[in-house]
Amino acid sequence: MQQSLSIRGTDVAVEDLLALQLMANDLSAIRSARTVSQRQGELHSAFKGQGREFAEMKHYVTGDDSRQIDWRQTAKKQTPFVRVMEEDRHAQQAVWLDLSASSYFGTQHCFKSVMACYWAAFLVWRFLHLNYPVRLFIRVGDQWQQEASLSQRSDGARACQLIATAHRYLADHFLTLNPPSNSNILHWNDRPNLWFISDFLQINQAEINHSAPASLFSQCTFLQAADPFDWQLPEAGLLPIEANKQQRFINSSNRDIQKNYRQQAEQRQQRLESTAAQRGGLLHTHFTQSFEWQEVLSWPL
Repeated sequence: MQQSLSIRGTDVAVEDLLALQLMANDLSAIRSARTVSQRQGELHSAFKGQGREFAEMKHYVTGDDSRQIDWRQTAKKQTPFVRVMEEDRHAQQAVWLDLSASSYFGTQHCFKSVMACYWAAFLVWRFLHLNYPVRLFIRVGDQWQQEASLSQRSDGARACQLIATAHRYLADHFLTLNPPSNSNILHWNDRPNLWFISDFLQINQAEINHSAPASLFSQCTFLQAADPFDWQLPEAGLLPIEANKQQRFINSSNRDIQKNYRQQAEQRQQRLESTAAQRGGLLHTHFTQSFEWQEVLSWPL
Protein backbone atom coordinates (compact mmCIF):
# COMPACT_ATOMS: atom_id res chain seq x y z
CA MET A 1 0.00 0.00 0.00
CA GLN A 2 1.36 3.41 -0.92
CA GLN A 3 2.28 5.53 2.07
CA SER A 4 0.96 9.06 1.56
CA LEU A 5 1.29 10.55 5.03
CA SER A 6 2.24 14.16 4.36
CA ILE A 7 3.88 16.66 6.69
CA ARG A 8 1.89 19.88 6.96
CA GLY A 9 1.31 22.73 9.35
CA THR A 10 2.94 24.28 12.39
CA ASP A 11 2.01 21.79 15.11
CA VAL A 12 3.08 18.25 16.01
CA ALA A 13 0.33 15.86 17.12
CA VAL A 14 1.16 12.65 18.97
CA GLU A 15 -1.29 10.64 16.87
CA ASP A 16 0.51 11.68 13.67
CA LEU A 17 3.84 10.50 15.08
CA LEU A 18 2.27 7.22 16.16
CA ALA A 19 0.95 6.72 12.62
CA LEU A 20 4.53 6.63 11.30
CA GLN A 21 5.06 3.19 12.82
CA LEU A 22 3.47 1.32 9.91
CA MET A 23 5.67 3.02 7.34
CA ALA A 24 8.80 2.61 9.45
CA ASN A 25 8.11 -1.11 9.82
CA ASP A 26 7.91 -1.67 6.06
CA LEU A 27 9.97 0.61 3.83
CA SER A 28 8.66 -1.19 0.75
CA ALA A 29 5.35 0.58 1.38
CA ILE A 30 7.00 3.75 0.14
CA ARG A 31 7.29 2.10 -3.29
CA SER A 32 10.14 4.05 -4.79
CA ALA A 33 13.67 3.43 -5.94
CA ARG A 34 16.42 5.16 -4.05
CA THR A 35 16.08 8.86 -4.71
CA VAL A 36 18.88 11.25 -5.51
CA SER A 37 18.35 13.60 -2.59
CA GLN A 38 20.85 16.26 -1.65
CA ARG A 39 23.32 13.88 -0.08
CA GLN A 40 26.53 15.75 0.53
CA GLY A 41 29.93 14.56 1.64
CA GLU A 42 32.05 11.46 1.26
CA LEU A 43 30.11 8.38 0.14
CA HIS A 44 30.38 5.38 2.42
CA SER A 45 28.98 1.86 2.37
CA ALA A 46 25.24 1.60 1.90
CA PHE A 47 25.20 -0.81 4.83
CA LYS A 48 27.21 1.26 7.28
CA GLY A 49 24.95 2.75 9.90
CA GLN A 50 22.11 0.30 9.54
CA GLY A 51 23.59 -2.39 11.77
CA ARG A 52 24.47 -4.83 8.98
CA GLU A 53 27.95 -6.28 8.77
CA PHE A 54 29.66 -8.55 6.24
CA ALA A 55 29.39 -12.19 7.37
CA GLU A 56 30.57 -14.41 4.50
CA MET A 57 30.86 -14.92 0.74
CA LYS A 58 28.82 -17.65 -0.93
CA HIS A 59 27.97 -18.93 -4.39
CA TYR A 60 25.06 -17.18 -6.06
CA VAL A 61 21.89 -19.27 -6.34
CA THR A 62 18.52 -18.45 -7.84
CA GLY A 63 16.61 -16.19 -5.50
CA ASP A 64 19.64 -14.38 -4.07
CA ASP A 65 19.69 -10.59 -4.22
CA SER A 66 21.67 -9.78 -7.37
CA ARG A 67 22.55 -6.39 -5.89
CA GLN A 68 24.82 -8.21 -3.43
CA ILE A 69 26.99 -9.82 -6.11
CA ASP A 70 30.65 -9.23 -5.34
CA TRP A 71 32.06 -8.49 -8.77
CA ARG A 72 35.71 -8.70 -7.71
CA GLN A 73 35.29 -12.20 -6.31
CA THR A 74 33.08 -13.16 -9.27
CA ALA A 75 35.76 -12.09 -11.76
CA LYS A 76 38.45 -13.90 -9.79
CA LYS A 77 36.57 -17.20 -9.54
CA GLN A 78 34.71 -16.88 -12.86
CA THR A 79 31.46 -17.78 -11.11
CA PRO A 80 28.95 -15.52 -9.31
CA PHE A 81 29.49 -14.86 -5.61
CA VAL A 82 27.28 -12.80 -3.30
CA ARG A 83 28.08 -11.06 -0.04
CA VAL A 84 26.02 -12.29 2.90
CA MET A 85 25.22 -9.50 5.36
CA GLU A 86 24.44 -10.12 9.01
CA GLU A 87 22.49 -7.79 11.25
CA ASP A 88 24.37 -6.65 14.30
CA ARG A 89 21.71 -6.49 17.02
CA HIS A 90 24.03 -4.58 19.34
CA ALA A 91 24.37 -1.51 17.11
CA GLN A 92 23.11 1.36 19.23
CA GLN A 93 21.39 4.20 17.41
CA ALA A 94 21.42 7.70 18.88
CA VAL A 95 18.79 10.14 17.60
CA TRP A 96 19.57 13.76 18.47
CA LEU A 97 16.70 16.17 17.75
CA ASP A 98 17.91 19.77 17.95
CA LEU A 99 15.02 22.28 17.99
CA SER A 100 16.03 25.92 17.80
CA ALA A 101 14.12 29.18 17.44
CA SER A 102 15.17 29.34 13.78
CA SER A 103 13.59 25.94 13.13
CA TYR A 104 10.17 27.22 14.22
CA PHE A 105 9.70 28.71 10.78
CA GLY A 106 8.59 27.74 7.30
CA THR A 107 7.39 29.48 4.18
CA GLN A 108 5.59 26.54 2.56
CA HIS A 109 3.72 23.42 3.71
CA CYS A 110 5.21 23.08 7.20
CA PHE A 111 7.66 24.46 9.72
CA LYS A 112 11.17 23.04 9.71
CA SER A 113 10.71 21.99 13.33
CA VAL A 114 7.62 19.95 12.42
CA MET A 115 9.48 18.07 9.69
CA ALA A 116 12.38 17.42 12.07
CA CYS A 117 10.03 15.95 14.69
CA TYR A 118 8.47 13.62 12.13
CA TRP A 119 11.94 12.42 11.11
CA ALA A 120 12.91 11.73 14.73
CA ALA A 121 9.76 9.69 15.36
CA PHE A 122 10.22 7.79 12.11
CA LEU A 123 13.79 6.84 13.02
CA VAL A 124 12.77 5.72 16.50
CA TRP A 125 10.07 3.47 15.08
CA ARG A 126 12.43 2.10 12.43
CA PHE A 127 15.20 1.19 14.83
CA LEU A 128 12.85 -0.33 17.41
CA HIS A 129 11.37 -2.45 14.62
CA LEU A 130 14.90 -3.70 13.87
CA ASN A 131 15.44 -4.39 17.59
CA TYR A 132 18.27 -1.89 17.92
CA PRO A 133 18.76 -0.11 21.24
CA VAL A 134 17.96 3.58 20.78
CA ARG A 135 18.96 6.65 22.69
CA LEU A 136 16.75 9.66 22.01
CA PHE A 137 18.09 13.08 22.96
CA ILE A 138 16.00 16.22 22.43
CA ARG A 139 17.19 19.75 23.01
CA VAL A 140 15.12 22.94 22.68
CA GLY A 141 17.50 25.89 22.58
CA ASP A 142 19.16 26.62 25.90
CA GLN A 143 16.06 26.02 28.02
CA TRP A 144 14.83 22.43 27.70
CA GLN A 145 16.37 19.03 27.14
CA GLN A 146 15.32 15.45 27.74
CA GLU A 147 16.65 12.04 26.86
CA ALA A 148 15.28 8.53 26.87
CA SER A 149 16.69 5.05 26.42
CA LEU A 150 14.44 2.91 24.23
CA SER A 151 14.73 -0.83 23.78
CA GLN A 152 11.22 -2.20 23.21
CA ARG A 153 8.66 -1.40 20.55
CA SER A 154 6.28 -0.27 23.26
CA ASP A 155 8.77 2.51 24.02
CA GLY A 156 7.92 4.14 20.69
CA ALA A 157 4.74 5.72 22.03
CA ARG A 158 6.69 7.24 24.92
CA ALA A 159 9.20 8.69 22.47
CA CYS A 160 6.41 10.21 20.35
CA GLN A 161 4.92 11.86 23.43
CA LEU A 162 8.31 13.29 24.36
CA ILE A 163 8.85 14.66 20.85
CA ALA A 164 5.42 16.31 20.80
CA THR A 165 6.02 17.82 24.24
CA ALA A 166 9.33 19.28 23.08
CA HIS A 167 7.68 20.90 20.08
CA ARG A 168 4.96 22.43 22.25
CA TYR A 169 7.67 23.92 24.43
CA LEU A 170 9.35 25.33 21.33
CA ALA A 171 6.05 26.87 20.18
CA ASP A 172 5.51 28.51 23.57
CA HIS A 173 9.05 29.80 24.09
CA PHE A 174 10.72 30.32 20.69
CA LEU A 175 10.80 34.10 21.19
CA THR A 176 12.99 33.77 24.29
CA LEU A 177 15.23 30.88 23.24
CA ASN A 178 18.96 31.31 22.84
CA PRO A 179 21.37 28.91 21.14
CA PRO A 180 22.67 26.28 23.59
CA SER A 181 26.06 26.90 25.14
CA ASN A 182 29.03 24.57 25.01
CA SER A 183 28.49 23.80 28.68
CA ASN A 184 25.54 21.57 27.75
CA ILE A 185 27.84 18.73 26.76
CA LEU A 186 26.29 15.41 25.84
CA HIS A 187 27.66 12.12 27.16
CA TRP A 188 27.82 9.36 24.56
CA ASN A 189 28.74 5.76 25.26
CA ASP A 190 29.40 2.61 23.21
CA ARG A 191 30.21 4.49 19.97
CA PRO A 192 26.64 4.64 18.62
CA ASN A 193 25.54 5.60 15.14
CA LEU A 194 24.42 9.21 15.53
CA TRP A 195 21.47 10.71 13.64
CA PHE A 196 21.71 14.47 14.11
CA ILE A 197 18.49 16.30 13.13
CA SER A 198 18.53 20.11 12.97
CA ASP A 199 18.25 23.10 10.66
CA PHE A 200 21.87 23.85 11.70
CA LEU A 201 21.31 27.62 11.63
CA GLN A 202 21.91 28.22 15.33
CA ILE A 203 24.53 25.62 16.12
CA ASN A 204 28.11 26.47 15.23
CA GLN A 205 31.11 24.31 14.42
CA ALA A 206 32.59 24.65 17.90
CA GLU A 207 29.36 23.39 19.48
CA ILE A 208 29.26 20.35 17.19
CA ASN A 209 32.90 19.53 17.88
CA HIS A 210 32.33 19.90 21.61
CA SER A 211 29.06 17.97 21.91
CA ALA A 212 29.64 15.40 19.16
CA PRO A 213 33.37 14.71 18.75
CA ALA A 214 34.14 12.34 15.90
CA SER A 215 35.91 9.82 18.13
CA LEU A 216 32.72 8.98 20.03
CA PHE A 217 30.68 7.63 17.10
CA SER A 218 30.79 4.82 14.61
CA GLN A 219 29.08 7.08 12.09
CA CYS A 220 27.14 10.33 12.01
CA THR A 221 24.29 11.12 9.63
CA PHE A 222 23.27 14.78 9.49
CA LEU A 223 19.63 15.41 8.55
CA GLN A 224 18.99 19.06 7.74
CA ALA A 225 15.45 20.46 7.75
CA ALA A 226 15.65 23.38 5.33
CA ASP A 227 13.49 26.14 3.91
CA PRO A 228 14.15 28.10 0.69
CA PHE A 229 14.42 31.24 2.83
CA ASP A 230 17.61 29.79 4.36
CA TRP A 231 19.31 30.13 0.96
CA GLN A 232 17.54 32.96 -0.81
CA LEU A 233 16.13 36.22 0.52
CA PRO A 234 12.80 37.19 -1.04
CA GLU A 235 12.76 40.49 -2.88
CA ALA A 236 10.42 42.08 -0.37
CA GLY A 237 12.08 45.42 0.35
CA LEU A 238 12.85 46.20 3.98
CA LEU A 239 12.76 43.19 6.29
CA PRO A 240 12.99 43.48 10.09
CA ILE A 241 15.84 41.56 11.74
CA GLU A 242 17.18 41.34 15.26
CA ALA A 243 20.88 41.96 15.88
CA ASN A 244 22.43 42.30 19.33
CA LYS A 245 18.90 42.31 20.78
CA GLN A 246 18.00 45.36 18.70
CA GLN A 247 15.57 45.46 15.81
CA ARG A 248 17.01 46.61 12.52
CA PHE A 249 16.05 46.46 8.87
CA ILE A 250 17.77 45.13 5.77
CA ASN A 251 16.91 45.80 2.16
CA SER A 252 16.23 42.29 0.90
CA SER A 253 15.98 43.56 -2.69
CA ASN A 254 19.57 44.78 -2.67
CA ARG A 255 21.66 42.54 -4.95
CA ASP A 256 24.80 42.77 -2.83
CA ILE A 257 22.88 41.77 0.28
CA GLN A 258 21.29 38.85 -1.55
CA LYS A 259 24.68 37.73 -2.87
CA ASN A 260 26.26 37.85 0.59
CA TYR A 261 23.30 35.93 2.01
CA ARG A 262 23.74 33.15 -0.55
CA GLN A 263 27.49 33.01 0.00
CA GLN A 264 27.02 32.61 3.74
CA ALA A 265 24.53 29.80 3.12
CA GLU A 266 26.95 28.03 0.78
CA GLN A 267 29.80 28.34 3.27
CA ARG A 268 27.58 26.95 6.02
CA GLN A 269 26.75 23.94 3.86
CA GLN A 270 30.39 23.30 3.04
CA ARG A 271 31.28 23.28 6.74
CA LEU A 272 28.44 20.86 7.49
CA GLU A 273 29.48 18.55 4.66
CA SER A 274 33.04 18.49 5.98
CA THR A 275 31.88 17.90 9.55
CA ALA A 276 29.68 14.97 8.52
CA ALA A 277 32.47 13.46 6.41
CA GLN A 278 34.92 13.69 9.32
CA ARG A 279 32.47 11.54 11.27
CA GLY A 280 32.10 8.93 8.54
CA GLY A 281 28.73 10.10 7.29
CA LEU A 282 26.80 12.36 4.98
CA LEU A 283 24.73 15.51 5.13
CA HIS A 284 21.19 15.01 3.83
CA THR A 285 19.31 18.25 3.13
CA HIS A 286 15.54 18.19 2.58
CA PHE A 287 13.23 21.15 2.00
CA THR A 288 9.87 21.75 3.65
CA GLN A 289 8.12 22.67 0.40
CA SER A 290 9.14 19.53 -1.49
CA PHE A 291 9.88 16.72 0.99
CA GLU A 292 8.38 13.34 0.14
CA TRP A 293 8.79 10.21 2.25
CA GLN A 294 10.50 8.46 -0.66
CA GLU A 295 13.53 10.61 0.17
CA VAL A 296 14.25 8.63 3.34
CA LEU A 297 15.37 5.79 1.09
CA SER A 298 18.55 7.78 0.51
CA TRP A 299 19.35 7.54 4.23
CA PRO A 300 21.53 4.64 5.46
CA LEU A 301 18.60 2.79 7.03
